[in-house]
Amino acid sequence: MLWHRAAERTVARAESVLPRIAHRTDATPVESSVHKVKFPSPSNATMYGNGWRTILVAVCVTAVTGGYSGGVYATDSCPIYLTLSALARSLEDAPLVINWGPGCENPPEWIGLYTENPALSNASPAVKVVVSGERSGQVTTEVKFGRRKLPGGWSHEQVLQHIPKRKSKPICFDLYLTSYDQAGELQYFDCLKIQPTWMFSEPGLGNVSLRELFLPGTHCSGCYQTRTNVGNVVLKKIGFRQSLDVWSQLVFGIRYLDFAIGYYPSHNGTRNFWIMNEQFRVGALRPILQDIRRFVILSEETVFLDFRRFPLGFHNNPEQHEALLELLEQELGDLVYRRMPLVSGEDELEGSESYNLTLGDMRREGKYILITYNHEASLNESDIIWRAWKKHSSAFLKHTELGEWMQNLFSHKHPDAPRNIGWSLHGVQGFHGSYNEEEATFLMPAERASIVNPKLMQLLSGPWSQRANAVLVDFFTNTNLVELAVNTNQYKTLRNPANEAVVLDIQ
Repeated sequence: MLWHRAAERTVARAESVLPRIAHRTDATPVESSVHKVKFPSPSNATMYGNGWRTILVAVCVTAVTGGYSGGVYATDSCPIYLTLSALARSLEDAPLVINWGPGCENPPEWIGLYTENPALSNASPAVKVVVSGERSGQVTTEVKFGRRKLPGGWSHEQVLQHIPKRKSKPICFDLYLTSYDQAGELQYFDCLKIQPTWMFSEPGLGNVSLRELFLPGTHCSGCYQTRTNVGNVVLKKIGFRQSLDVWSQLVFGIRYLDFAIGYYPSHNGTRNFWIMNEQFRVGALRPILQDIRRFVILSEETVFLDFRRFPLGFHNNPEQHEALLELLEQELGDLVYRRMPLVSGEDELEGSESYNLTLGDMRREGKYILITYNHEASLNESDIIWRAWKKHSSAFLKHTELGEWMQNLFSHKHPDAPRNIGWSLHGVQGFHGSYNEEEATFLMPAERASIVNPKLMQLLSGPWSQRANAVLVDFFTNTNLVELAVNTNQYKTLRNPANEAVVLDIQ
């Protein structure tokens, strides 16, 4: 189980347990009670060390409305969640994947997938999965994601016409999961969801330093299919790393974006800077910056932009960096938190590192974007950028080596393990890391993500999530990364270092 599930979120969602479903399955409502719950680390607990904690939670599970949705559960239940397969040709064709676990002590008897809200309908599940005692698992269904707008008025077309309401809770697609125990009682209720305002909705995060936040991110964030590159055969095979555009990534809850930028002059100068994947141009940068601007204005969320590499047109051309910084200033300047002049006596290193800031520091100035830029000389040219955070990448590893590498990294056995700094974990596999010597073949990006992502999420679902900072993946819709980050950050706002328990008295 996700041992760090925030007790506050449990209580906030307890109002949503479904009377229709309980009636359909002859289940009885769960009465108000106090449970003593042990939250284990995943099955490979020896890798993590002692992952057990005790939390006392008073949970009142009563009725369910047709409103939100998402992650309602009994305290000893097994987490279930929906993801999208990364192996489809397009997002519309992506099959839904039912997941449960990892390492559940009490796996459900069965899990149902619904294509309409079961709180408002008596429809039978579109898919029913009998778990058969398996503590973890995933089942790829024949139900496709299809052509769906982002719910809650957050689609790109809708926000151009109407400002969406900022809601404190996630917003569901019409794709729901329920699970039941052997007695037919509801264990868990969740949905495929967007979380456009999860930071804004958690004011306690304002006091947490940036290096202590769990920031869900995407690797090669701008590497996705668009109308202009859809015919590029090379990009289709090896260039795309995400199934959603940057706007949709942010609406789903991604907050850390990773960019490699190339300079390639256009005839009118409006599209000189390009998103790159290695040596391949994927798409123009400016429209992405405009989407980021629009999103932070509407949501008041904090977004982190990591300009990590400059593989085309920048070598020995400092004027290209100057032009890129000018573009960032033009599109985002009034929303960016800038480096401040050092106060007399202030430690130069500490004062120049963005990871020592808090979200509250940025919000008080009315700023919602922080830019890190991996080019030391440019730091002297502009106060709009900050020094890049430390990067750790699994790109060179085989997927069988991921666990040992992460163990060394998170247990500080790695010689370069991060300590009290901002850092990013690029949980991806590179082209050469996927080489199969016996068959002399390489895996394509979506194939690599389908293998690496589940392993990475399982490894992060224990205590290591408390030490993670920015975590970047390919094809993030193939994971529960956003939900894991939200729950981890909520736990951090609740925890009291002096206590091993959180007690909530629910009236």
